[in-house]
Amino acid sequence: MYIKSSRTQVNYSSSSTTTIPSSYPISPDHSSHRTRCDLSNFITIKPKPTTKMQPRLERLQPMLGNPLFESILWGHEYDLSRLNTDLRQRIESGQFKRLVFYGMGCSSVVSDIVKGFFLNEKIPLHVQVINDYDLDWFVDRNVMKDPTTLAIIVCYSGWSVEPCLFFETMREMTGNKNLIVLSGGGKIAHLCEEHNTSIILYKLRHADREYPLYHVQQFFSIFLDLFHKLKLTPSSYHKELQDSVNFLKTEFNEATLKKAQAIAERLKNSRIALLSTADWYVTLLKQTTMFFNEIAMVPTHRNLLHEFSHTEVAAYSNPSEKQAIITFLDSNADQYTKDKVKTLEGLFGSKDIPQNKNIEFINIDLNQDNFFRKFFYGHFFTVYVAYYLGIHSDVEGRDLISIAAKNPWWSQRNIELHPKCVDIPAELKG
Repeated sequence: MYIKSSRTQVNYSSSSTTTIPSSYPISPDHSSHRTRCDLSNFITIKPKPTTKMQPRLERLQPMLGNPLFESILWGHEYDLSRLNTDLRQRIESGQFKRLVFYGMGCSSVVSDIVKGFFLNEKIPLHVQVINDYDLDWFVDRNVMKDPTTLAIIVCYSGWSVEPCLFFETMREMTGNKNLIVLSGGGKIAHLCEEHNTSIILYKLRHADREYPLYHVQQFFSIFLDLFHKLKLTPSSYHKELQDSVNFLKTEFNEATLKKAQAIAERLKNSRIALLSTADWYVTLLKQTTMFFNEIAMVPTHRNLLHEFSHTEVAAYSNPSEKQAIITFLDSNADQYTKDKVKTLEGLFGSKDIPQNKNIEFINIDLNQDNFFRKFFYGHFFTVYVAYYLGIHSDVEGRDLISIAAKNPWWSQRNIELHPKCVDIPAELKG
């Protein structure tokens, strides 16, 4: 099954099942962002009346469509006042030739997006992303000590253990001279204050308390705005972001949402593999994997398309449990890649082959005009698929992330005690 983007305009009748409020909170303090969201081009396909949505989906539903699209333009929601003046001057002077990001989970997603974006736009800065505090397995310590390397720890909650450990490693090696932390506060903000380290604070006014994942697109815009202010990039790309918002409002019509719902229907009760070439594996598939795992709560992993054909494909010979393969194919991919996707479709796309009875094959074409449109289309289309799939799976969450990652900020107890996900405290009682 191939899914292509649809650009057909749809007129919605008054019988639409939309249950979204007539407006969504838009920045009251920035005149360029005072427009209310027009929800006339948005439709929600609701679950059966007898089904009560899980809280995470119930909170996501009113954000879907224009509210999340509009948040692409909220790249100003951060505070630079605690960035060291000397470090800022050195950044703006062009001293740094390499960015090394450290982050876990959702906080690392935006780092991967930035890496993909810099490569796509040929911005002359080398970007590396690390997802484990055991530094030596990922980058040479001499690289981290190099005066042309800028390290950036991204930790939204400020309470993840691993970024704090990485912080201490950097402090021991370099005294944090060339380190910036991006966070919403928490323990790591306290460490920055204690050790005189630069920190940039997120100030999202509409952040979901439990899932910053809902705001991936805004984090990306914040980085674009930040990098332009620090003279690392030639533009804030506001024009391109505005064009993307306009594109999304047209693109995500009833036909597109029905395609997403149809895919979710086919994915029910599956274990899912997401496959693409390196560009979209880095830039898109991590947050997609997280949406499927955390929001739909359906076991999902990602792999490189060509690596999959060498390491995983044999397991699909005749699976006893339902499996799904989703490929993402860029219209600019080389012919070998296009042929590889056709080969996989030939192997797994037909139910006439008895061994495929428990296999679903789906391809999503990324055939839009530019990087921004491809990225945002791929991101939001899979967000919708995850939303509909989550309604089907109807899994009640546990405190697994908080307990497994030893991050108290995401525990249900602290969510109740601290209902806002901004100015995160450095001490928690729960």
